[in-house]
Amino acid sequence: MRPLLRPEPALSLALLRMVVAALMPLAPGFREGARIAAWAPERWIAPEGLGWFVRHVPINGTLAIAAQLIVAFAALCAIAGLRARLCFGVLAVAGFYLFAIAQLAGHVFHDNHLLWFCALLAASPCADVLAVDARRPLAAEGREYAVPLLAVRLLLGAIYFFPGLHKLLMSGLDWALSDNLRFQLYWKWAQYGGIPRLRLDAYPWLLHLGGLFVLAFELSFAPLVLFRRTRTAAAVAGLAFHLLSYLVFGLLFASLWLCYVALVDWRPLFRRLLPGAARWPADSEPARPVSRRQLRPTMIVGGLLLVGAVVQGARGQMRAYPFSCYPTFQWIAAREMPDLLIVAADDGGPPREVPHARDAAGRRTQRQWAEVWSLAGVTAPVDARRLGAYYAAVVPAPAPGASARRVTLFRVYRSVVPGDGGRIARPPVRLLEISD
Repeated sequence: MRPLLRPEPALSLALLRMVVAALMPLAPGFREGARIAAWAPERWIAPEGLGWFVRHVPINGTLAIAAQLIVAFAALCAIAGLRARLCFGVLAVAGFYLFAIAQLAGHVFHDNHLLWFCALLAASPCADVLAVDARRPLAAEGREYAVPLLAVRLLLGAIYFFPGLHKLLMSGLDWALSDNLRFQLYWKWAQYGGIPRLRLDAYPWLLHLGGLFVLAFELSFAPLVLFRRTRTAAAVAGLAFHLLSYLVFGLLFASLWLCYVALVDWRPLFRRLLPGAARWPADSEPARPVSRRQLRPTMIVGGLLLVGAVVQGARGQMRAYPFSCYPTFQWIAAREMPDLLIVAADDGGPPREVPHARDAAGRRTQRQWAEVWSLAGVTAPVDARRLGAYYAAVVPAPAPGASARRVTLFRVYRSVVPGDGGRIARPPVRLLEISD
């Protein structure tokens, strides 16, 4: 491992400190955690790894708001580099509380890496430069920075590698070379409630080429980031990958690619941009020996994080927290997409579909779709208590004096093919019947 632990710049670790701290209050878990904490507990469902959390940790809106305030304050201090390691310890704990609550709605927000990096930065000298507490020159480098940067790069590699591996194991090259990506597009269009002007489904060769690029990128990112000569190529390929994901599927995932700051030596750019920086000497301070004992905390934390990421990645377990495999999209997409259909009938009246979890334009967020799929028994067992709590939360109660209403919830499969209008393609499966 010694070649991988050559001295690395303190500046790269400091920039990662600022990026991760800034992302914590912006992550979906920060916002959703406080909202979901106010739900009826019957509506929650814990992913793998959070059963103990729901059973033993108090969850309510007041505590969640307090955690938000703590996260925001600690993030500001960490960005400034004021007691940064302590702040990242606080961010890891308070952030986990908020982010864990956000996972209880049936959708796992894959922002795990932010908590991983908080824990890693809490064990690392991340505020030696570009900080209020800075104690070394901006051009400083050392093996004490190489260990956390290596851990970050390996974790990023695991995030990408296992989705690519599971695509090949489950679907082979058909994942890229069949009609799969065309139907993946249709699923996203159906979820977003609209068809874009540029119909990429009309260019199957382009989809096939993009699919091959995705497989090649995901499988090669990990080895590319290990070596200085290829890290820039990995970063460029990663930015292209996420740009394409955003343009084609609407998936931005900025919290991941912004952490690419850990891949680059920023000192040449700073020398150009900062007045007087061009005069930085290469050896601006005497060499400082670093003992294995000094590196041990970072190595232990990084090793534990990597074990968790690799185990869950190898399992392909996407519905777990705080360690999970990131979305694989490994299956060949079908022509139909599951949905939860709510049908109400007043006494003497015809049955009618009750819209739910949609905005004024008829769209659902990714979190809403995931909750609907878990309620419908697609990604989680059917639970009558959850279905009842969901119905009570999202469907207005009948007005006083209104006639009795019988409500039935079904799992249905709607066509995603443009032009089919979301028609129900299979017989509905009855899940629950409620009388208001």
